[in-house]
Amino acid sequence: MSHTRIIPLLLAATALSAEVVHDKASQTWTLRSAGVEYALALKDGAVTLAYFGPTGSAPWKPASGRPAAPRYDLAGRADGRSLAADAFELTGHEVHSLRAGVDELLLLFRHRRLPLALEARYAAWGDTGVITRRVALTNLGTQPVRVESLASLSWSLPPGGYELTYLHGGWGRERQLATEKLGAGQRVFENRRGRSTSGYSPWFCLRNETTGVRYIAQLAWSGNWEMLFERYADSMPLHDQDLRAELGLRFDFGGPLGLEPGRTFDFPRVAFSASMGDLDDASNNLHRYQRTYVFPRIASNDPPLVQFNSWYPFPGKLSVTDLKRCADVAAELGAEVFVLDAGWFNKKDWSRELGDWQVDGTAFPRGLQELSEYVRKKGMKFGIWVEIENLGVESNTFTQHPEWCLSYEGKPIQTSARYHLNFALPEVRQWARAVIDRLVRDYGIEWVKIDYNIDIGEQFDPPGAGRSGDVLYRHITAYYGWLDDVRAAHPKLIVENCSSGGLRFDAGILEHTHTTWLSDVVRPLPSLQLGYGCTVEFAPQACNHWMVGDKDNGEVDNSRPPGWWDFLFRVPMNGQLGISSRVFDWTPALKQRAAENVALYKQIRSTISAGDAFHLAPQPDHDNPAGWMAIQYSVPDGARSVLLAYRLAEGQPTQTFKLRALRRDASYRVKRDGMAQSGRSGAELMDTGLPVELPAEWRATVFELDAGPSF
Repeated sequence: MSHTRIIPLLLAATALSAEVVHDKASQTWTLRSAGVEYALALKDGAVTLAYFGPTGSAPWKPASGRPAAPRYDLAGRADGRSLAADAFELTGHEVHSLRAGVDELLLLFRHRRLPLALEARYAAWGDTGVITRRVALTNLGTQPVRVESLASLSWSLPPGGYELTYLHGGWGRERQLATEKLGAGQRVFENRRGRSTSGYSPWFCLRNETTGVRYIAQLAWSGNWEMLFERYADSMPLHDQDLRAELGLRFDFGGPLGLEPGRTFDFPRVAFSASMGDLDDASNNLHRYQRTYVFPRIASNDPPLVQFNSWYPFPGKLSVTDLKRCADVAAELGAEVFVLDAGWFNKKDWSRELGDWQVDGTAFPRGLQELSEYVRKKGMKFGIWVEIENLGVESNTFTQHPEWCLSYEGKPIQTSARYHLNFALPEVRQWARAVIDRLVRDYGIEWVKIDYNIDIGEQFDPPGAGRSGDVLYRHITAYYGWLDDVRAAHPKLIVENCSSGGLRFDAGILEHTHTTWLSDVVRPLPSLQLGYGCTVEFAPQACNHWMVGDKDNGEVDNSRPPGWWDFLFRVPMNGQLGISSRVFDWTPALKQRAAENVALYKQIRSTISAGDAFHLAPQPDHDNPAGWMAIQYSVPDGARSVLLAYRLAEGQPTQTFKLRALRRDASYRVKRDGMAQSGRSGAELMDTGLPVELPAEWRATVFELDAGPSF
């Protein structure tokens, strides 16, 4: 028995506790991580899901009133036959360590009727409370096999009433939380637009109202996907029935995958956890896994840098003189990187000329080196924007190489003013790599913002004689590999992911980039909802947003009081902070206030990026935020914590927040907006709470807490 493919790992090993235990007598395998268990058992020749949930909770029981039915965590169909666990014979199993504190279980199967081999890899990740699963299917026969479906995650969860929480929203309205009670029938979510989070996120949390257990899961995939929850009404009450939950890849056209003889197909990884706590407790398990094992680390963006970006004051219309004026003020405010956004390369229309990555000679008569050198002399890193997967309809690159693009019915697919490159082609990856290499070499860029402004859909010409169903899959996996190659070649280059805001913002792309732009909507009021939702799904260090101003063109009302200016800056502090505003129009008083807020962010950013996130008030409405919003960040050992609190429309002058995850017996030094306050005990802060008073609506405040000696 040989197996060589191992889940790719990105970070250095850390000695943390996780294990896989094989009990030969009971023929069970149990994965454990930080109080979460996932147990599989060999029963009647099939591998069943025996238990998933918090360690020490009541074992799963069969639905009442009917014979015990096996619960599987494998579901799908191929050539009209089932791919459930009882359709496979277990041919081998191994337990081994991937790194210190990370154990993996490998189960090997052979289909009983089809020429298919299946690998299922489960891993327990340190002290995160997260288990992952990844399956691979191999065609051992001499003819293609039509794989209609095979979910990365497939659970049969125990009886009880179920409440589903999910995230939805299109452009500018990303990641709105919704919770609903599941009834009879199917509740189906699907993405067919080509971008993983254009509509919904491949993420969910289920709460069993009977047992109190929450189950949370996230698919690491940047393309099309499907998610469903199912219980059918029959003679038994719904709460006495198991709940079926599935999450996985959607093939092109919503049809089958054509699996060729000898080919192995790797399905996307899914990460999941369980908790008896609230949504934040479950989400923070995934956040710890993301921080420790998913996000690639780069010293130059740790802690997260403060950026200035040129887009909102100059959307596509640039001049070196204006940009130097921005750089002067950005450096004065404390920005650490200056990013030149779209428009630096255009002759007539930057969007229609994507792919011709030559400097606009009118905007930069002495070349782009003039600006890059100026920025560095100001003590900032220099960055640049590209949209590397697309070509403009008037680009020379498309005219010369239309065959490089994804096509349908023999023609390159055009969406708006763009064609979509196919990174599955080696020549495309080579060309794109040469673009980045040249930008690094010629302009010394240390930050690249890679945008992706196209919904490519799910209909594509086949790559060969027949329709394979995996054209988009081949592109995305090749793009992942290209990103890894770029980072390996330029280890100091910070890679920012962007997609019309946050429309391709998922755990898959975050394995290969360092930070992500969370939304193109930057007005302060809707940004409250946007930042809240992002920090539910992702660890905050990946959530990048900016202070732009009162208007989308970067104007700030200089006549408004300083408390409003503070609010503008503190809304995007819930992650990685940037500025994209008409800073050259700011008054000295506004500049001073801005510099003070940037300095305050630098004091708290390490705690935000390393901390668990606790949402102490409901998510504000996108259009009409009211009441209060508060997010607390606490490092895992409770030594440091930060609270950002916001008084919104109709909010009462004072609100008390019970803090989370502190040391009960510690005395905390407290600062508010950088000024020392009286100390408080951890027990008092958690049990009685921290009263927060703000004098008017649309005000914000920042508390820093540092643990002193225990009582």
